[in-house]
Amino acid sequence: MVQVPRVERTDQFLDQELEGRYRIIERLGEGGMSTIYRAQQIEGGPDVGIKILHDELIHDQDQRERFEREARALFGLEHPNILHVYDFGVHNGLPFLVMELLTGQTLDQLVESEPLPPLAAIDLVRQVLTGLAVAHGKGVLHRDLKTENVVVVSDQRGGRIAKLLDFGLVKFVDDDRWGSGKALTAFGEVFGTPAYMSPEQCTGAPADARTDVYAMGVVLFELLTGEWPFMEEGRAEMMRAHLTATPPKLVDTRPDLEPHPELEALIQKAMSKDKMDRFADAGEMLAALEAIPHPAATVRGATPEYSTTAATDPVALPSLPNAAPRTQNTSLAPVVLIIGAVLGLALLVVVAAAAIILLNL
Repeated sequence: MVQVPRVERTDQFLDQELEGRYRIIERLGEGGMSTIYRAQQIEGGPDVGIKILHDELIHDQDQRERFEREARALFGLEHPNILHVYDFGVHNGLPFLVMELLTGQTLDQLVESEPLPPLAAIDLVRQVLTGLAVAHGKGVLHRDLKTENVVVVSDQRGGRIAKLLDFGLVKFVDDDRWGSGKALTAFGEVFGTPAYMSPEQCTGAPADARTDVYAMGVVLFELLTGEWPFMEEGRAEMMRAHLTATPPKLVDTRPDLEPHPELEALIQKAMSKDKMDRFADAGEMLAALEAIPHPAATVRGATPEYSTTAATDPVALPSLPNAAPRTQNTSLAPVVLIIGAVLGLALLVVVAAAAIILLNL
């Protein structure tokens, strides 16, 4: 994603305390709406991440409401594959989110140099769909799904955990659960990231769970091939492709990939132009993905395996390599068999000799 340069200024929050509970110690990054910091918990506990709305947006009611809606969404979504939010507050008029501090890499960083091994890609997408299915089940749409909004971290056993984050374009479709509130996106307004935008997003039509399904089809395609389905140079050309062009097959983009036909069909269904032809929601897409016979895809001439090496770099996880398949150590097996056969034959010879001697007595 192209980052818009921001005017450099002294950071007013470094070394500051928020609400007497958190001390900001490091600036980690920023986006168009907020800045992310590392902070200590004054009363003890692990460091946390704190997301603070930009001060120039304090009087922008729409942006402030978007920020607060993200807080409401994340507070209501407890799941291992969704970023966990611990607290929400206001400091000098600026709202902030307190969330778990993630050490890892985003999916777009993992796939930057080469596509992931197929089993790794499918497993990570399965995890994201699992978290997204919980959100859809509670009436929450993401509307800005992309590889940049999924962080992969390592758990204590060395396994890979995908965490869905950045619900900045969240939409609530369950008024009974979340309250009706104000509609922050008017009909006809275009929102999202062009490479992942569904046809209805490109035209400003209403979004639903199938909008997120389309984006997940793009994400899965990207992780398996290393490229977006539509590689257009401009925003307008990219949106036109989403509206009119047929998504390419995986093998057309990555010839050495050998996907199961059901995997190809799943991506085509997820990226259907008519949203009524897609999976109804993330849960339905997840069920279809899990129903594909194993392995869902392989690489010609290789047997990729999902590495479970734990992360050691505090800044970024190592990428997932094409690992050799795990096998038992059988190098001594032939020797053991030969020795066993020799000993068995010797025992037979001894027994036969003893029998002959007994008969001659």
